[in-house]
Amino acid sequence: MAVWYVHVQFRDLLENYDGRKDELKEIKRIKPLWKKRFETIPHLKHFTKTLFKVKTEAGFNKWLNTVFDYCDEHHIWVDFK
Repeated sequence: MAVWYVHVQFRDLLENYDGRKDELKEIKRIKPLWKKRFETIPHLKHFTKTLFKVKTEAGFNKWLNTVFDYCDEHHIWVDFK
């Protein structure tokens, strides 16, 4: 059984994205929210450096997959409650 060293929550950030709006504007709008959250999590703070490159929903999903893979590898539990 895995031991999870850190617990983080992203559900509120994921729910904040409105897929009905213009993709480029919406990604631009949510990036500061993610950056602000990640800056409060020492284990994930380094991801803010690559977030600024994200421009599209596909790019954001790729970035987020990288975050989730990192979390799995480093025993960081991502809670979606």
